[in-house]
Amino acid sequence: MRRNCTNQRSTVEELAADCLDVREALKAGVLEGGWLNLRAGIRWPRIRKIRASRYLIQIELHNQTVPQQVPVSWTSCHYGGARPWLHCLCGRRVLRLFKGFGGYFCRPCCGNPIYESQKRNQKARAYLQAYRARQQLGGSRPGVDPLPERPYRMKQKTFARLCDRIERLERQLIGSRVLRNAPLGIRPLTY
Repeated sequence: MRRNCTNQRSTVEELAADCLDVREALKAGVLEGGWLNLRAGIRWPRIRKIRASRYLIQIELHNQTVPQQVPVSWTSCHYGGARPWLHCLCGRRVLRLFKGFGGYFCRPCCGNPIYESQKRNQKARAYLQAYRARQQLGGSRPGVDPLPERPYRMKQKTFARLCDRIERLERQLIGSRVLRNAPLGIRPLTY
């Protein structure tokens, strides 16, 4: 059951800006017990109202008259507790549902969008990996800025491993066009 949610050029990172994540709902206490009415607000601008309980989430969009019903199932974990899952209309059990034209659907139903790194060549992927590794150290631009100091409470072994990885990735970038045309910042990960 394939739905044309977006064009093929969109990425998972773009779709993740407007998605339903069961982990966020669990942290917010939405899936605790009885029915809870929520206002969508800034996080979900296209949603008028959300009604949630332990086993069902009802979503009312601004452009629809019938609310979308998203079943929630729970699986037990080996060391106690339970893990919630959202169910797409196709029956697939997922953690996140992405916004499409007619509601919220799983990644394959939205045309299986690619990740941002898949649109890049090998050197650009190396730049992206170096940038993400530098974000763990406090953030700076690869190849341009010196390595930052070790963050407070980071183990020296972890810091040394990250520095080695950054240096290995940046060795590939020396003299490349990727460093000359590097953006000042990259959008932070949303997942």
